[in-house]
Amino acid sequence: MAEIQPNEPAYVDPQGSLPPGTFLLIQDEDGDSHDSRHVMLNPVPSSDPNEPLNWSTVRKTCNFTLVLAVTALIFTALSIQAIFWQLMVVDLHVTYTQLNRAMSVNFVGLAMGCVLFIPLAKKFGRRPVYLVSTALMLVTSFWASKLTSLSELYATNLLQGLAGATNESIVQITIADLFFVHHRGGMNALYMTMVMIGSFLTPMAAGAQATRHGWQSSYRTLGICNAILFVLFLCFYEETKYTPIISGLSSPDPVDTVKIGVEDMKADRKPDIERPTSRPEPNPTVSQHELDHTIPLKTWKQRLAFVTYTSETIWPYFYRPFITLATFPAVLFCALQYAFGVAWLTIMSSVIALVFPMAPYLFTPEQIGYMSVGPFIGNLIGSFYGGFIGDRSILFFARRNKGYYEPEMRLYILHIPALALAGGLIMFGAAIARGMHWIWPSIGGALFGFGLGSISDAALTLVIDSYRDITGDAFTGVAFLRNAISIGVPFAITPWMQRTGPRDMFIACGFISLAITLTIIPIIVYGKRIRERTAPRYRAMVIQQGGRA
Repeated sequence: MAEIQPNEPAYVDPQGSLPPGTFLLIQDEDGDSHDSRHVMLNPVPSSDPNEPLNWSTVRKTCNFTLVLAVTALIFTALSIQAIFWQLMVVDLHVTYTQLNRAMSVNFVGLAMGCVLFIPLAKKFGRRPVYLVSTALMLVTSFWASKLTSLSELYATNLLQGLAGATNESIVQITIADLFFVHHRGGMNALYMTMVMIGSFLTPMAAGAQATRHGWQSSYRTLGICNAILFVLFLCFYEETKYTPIISGLSSPDPVDTVKIGVEDMKADRKPDIERPTSRPEPNPTVSQHELDHTIPLKTWKQRLAFVTYTSETIWPYFYRPFITLATFPAVLFCALQYAFGVAWLTIMSSVIALVFPMAPYLFTPEQIGYMSVGPFIGNLIGSFYGGFIGDRSILFFARRNKGYYEPEMRLYILHIPALALAGGLIMFGAAIARGMHWIWPSIGGALFGFGLGSISDAALTLVIDSYRDITGDAFTGVAFLRNAISIGVPFAITPWMQRTGPRDMFIACGFISLAITLTIIPIIVYGKRIRERTAPRYRAMVIQQGGRA
C-alpha cells in the first residue's frame, strides 16, 4: 500500500478535524484502477472477536433475523385492528369514533414506551428489553382475543403501544451495533420491509381469517406466533451491547502523550486515557482487518446473559432524547420525515377501513385486507431503492468526492420518491372520491409506499451515520415525535373527511407531504456545515455517556 501523506488524511483524526459522519470510505491506492480501490471499515472495529462488528455473518444473520421477525410481528399487532372495525362495532357495541380513539390510545403507549424503555436498553443491554417487550406483546395478544368491552380495548391498545414502542428505536441501535456504514442502508431496507409486511401483508391474512373465523381468532394466532418468537429470542438472541476491555499502553522510549479524542472512542477506547502520540493508522479495509484470536470467545451462557450492566448513570438517557431532537437538525429532519410518513400511512389505513365497507365497494374484512397489496409492493421496491441501491450509490458519490463519504449522500437519489409519495396520496384520494375501480387507489397506494420506503430508509440511515454514538438518544426522540404527532391523527380523520371530502383531504396531504420532503434540499446543501457546528455538542454527549453505548 502506498504511504498516506499527511495532507491527505485517510481517517477521522483524533482532534476531530472532520465533522461527525465524514470519513474516507474509498481508498484509491494508485488513483487509476478500480481494482485498487478498497472500502474502508467504519466504525473502526477492535481486534476483539467478541465485538458485534466482528461477528461472523452467521451470528449477525441469526441475531438480525430475530429482530426483523419481531418487527413484523409488532407492526402486525399495531395494524390489524382497523381491518376488524367492521366486525368489532357489532361484537363490542362500539362506534367508529370510539375505535379511532382507541387507536390514539395506542399511539400514546408508543410515545411513552420508547422514552421509558430505551434508557434501560442502554443501561442493561438490548436483550432484556427485547424479551420484556415480546412477552408483553404476547400477553396483550391473548387478552385482545377475549375482549368484551371498550375499556378493555383501550387497555390492550395502551399496553400494545408500550410493548411495540421499543422496536422503533432499539432496532436502529442494533443496526449500529452490528453493521458498518456501507451495510446500514441495506439493513434499514430490510427493517422497513418488515415494517410494511406487518403494516400491509400480514393484515391481509388476518382479514381473511377474521372473515371466516372471527377477529378473535386472528389475535389468538398472533399470540401463538408471539409465543414461538419469545422462545427463539430466549434461546438464540445474543446481546449486542459491547463493553470493551481497556488495557494500558507503555513504551520503552520517552514520548509525548495526548488525551484520546472523542473520535478515538469509536475504536472502543475510553476518554482521559493517555497513550503515545503518533500519526494514526488509516482505517482498515475489509480485507485488512484481523482479529486477535488469543482473546477467548464468550461462553454461550455469557452471550445469553439476561443483563449486561454498565456503571454509567441512567438518568441522562431519559431527557437527552429531547435535547437531541431540539439541537441536532439531522435528527429533527429524520423525525419529521418518519412522523409524517407514518401519519399518512395511518390516514390511508383508516380511510380504507371507513370507505371500502360502504357503497360502491361493499368490501368484506378479507377484501379490505387485500387493499394492502399495492402499498406493500410499492414499499418493497422503495426499500430496495433507498437501501440497497442507496448503499451502492454512496460508493459512487464517495469516489467522486476523493473517496470521502458524507451522510447527506444518502439523500441524493430521493427526488423521485418525494414526487411518488405526494402523487400517490393525491391519486388515492381522487380515486376513492370518484368511486373508481379498486385497482386505481391500489396504484396510488403503491406510489405512496415506494416514496415512504425510500425516504424513511435514507432518513434513518442518515442519523445513524451522522451521530452513531448517540443513536439511542436520537431514535428515542424520533420515535417520540413520530408517535406524538400520530396521537391526534385518528381524531382528525373523520371530521376532516366529512368537511372536505376524501379528494380534497388527500390533495392537502399530498402537498403537505411534498413540503416536508423538500426539506431534503437544505439538508443536502447545509448538512455538512451543520454537522461541523454541532460536533462539539455531539462529542460532549459522547463523553458524558462514556463512549459507545
